[in-house]
Amino acid sequence: MDIRICKLNEKNQIRKIWEYCFNDSPGYVDFYFENKFDYNNTMVLDLDGNIISSIHLNQHTLRINSKKFDVSYVVGVSTLPEARGMGMMDDLMKKSILEMKNRGQMISILMPIDFRLYRKYGYTNCYNILVQSINIFDLKKFKINGTFKPATENSLENLEEIYRCHTSRLNGYSVRDTKYYKDFIKEMSVDSGYLYINYRGDEPVGYISYSIDGEKFIVRECYYKDVISYKSILKYIFNHNTQCKYVEIYSDLEDPLIDMLDNPKDSTFSIKPFMMARILDFKSFINSLELFSDSCKEVKIKVHDNYIDDNNGKFRLFADNNLLKISKLDDSEDYEFEFSIDELTSIFMGYSSIDSIMMMKNIMSGYEKLSELVKINSKTNHINEYV
Repeated sequence: MDIRICKLNEKNQIRKIWEYCFNDSPGYVDFYFENKFDYNNTMVLDLDGNIISSIHLNQHTLRINSKKFDVSYVVGVSTLPEARGMGMMDDLMKKSILEMKNRGQMISILMPIDFRLYRKYGYTNCYNILVQSINIFDLKKFKINGTFKPATENSLENLEEIYRCHTSRLNGYSVRDTKYYKDFIKEMSVDSGYLYINYRGDEPVGYISYSIDGEKFIVRECYYKDVISYKSILKYIFNHNTQCKYVEIYSDLEDPLIDMLDNPKDSTFSIKPFMMARILDFKSFINSLELFSDSCKEVKIKVHDNYIDDNNGKFRLFADNNLLKISKLDDSEDYEFEFSIDELTSIFMGYSSIDSIMMMKNIMSGYEKLSELVKINSKTNHINEYV
């Protein structure tokens, strides 16, 4: 058994594993392996010359606490049927985690098919998505301001500008460029989807990507610079009322639609767990976050990580020049609090408060100086990447 990076001539084997394990259309599989797949970022398990398992480490850049981090987005975790139940994927996951760490990456993200499969590897939910299900006639009152035009390769910078403006109020989002949107237009096309931009005069102010499934209008993305554009997009959706009866919108948790509808009680607003994350290099990640802290206190903690040795041990958290810093301590040092790597991921990704983590640990008091020292950006986490 050999676990390693994929070779250039093994692309077709990886594709066959993908086709067997995932229910994607042939058109989408073509799109993925022509535009997203990179053999340099694919881990494989080779058994006697045959590739039986693979994990894709797709590269993204996240903006967390206003700092950029290059990350691996773990997708395509797959095994052929003859090798399932033998523990081989466990070996491949462990090696993949170490590969990401050895590349100098400090954090990883993963969209799971089942959260239970990845918790043991230190991943924890850090992103939720809001699913809003409404009757299309509830959108009748809104008005269109400006015009709508299909997105093309000539409007890539417009899409990037709208997304950048919208996400600036959020945290943990993926940084996108024109290359991303060039691929996104292709992806929407192969998935029978549509991508339209709202212009106010010559200014791009919002965009919507969507598909139509029977009587349902499904909004995959809706980003905008201001609420005027959002209302225009909602009216644009309503103008499909002869085709569709229902609307399903996937959005960030700060979406204001619930307060814009006349009778939101007739609609459904569901928060769905969406994306997991995992700290790969605890010390480097905390020091790179540049979290503001003006506390004169320090806290010593003990960290447990079952897969990355460098994250294990005792650490000192302290403030230096109004920034939170961390240093590693000798094993002989005393400590005040103990955390697993997933608990720390949840805290420092800004998903869970220290109060909520301590409550789950049944620690009800005595951690005030930790809360005073660690002050996390209160922006809402949001990501909407699929590969």
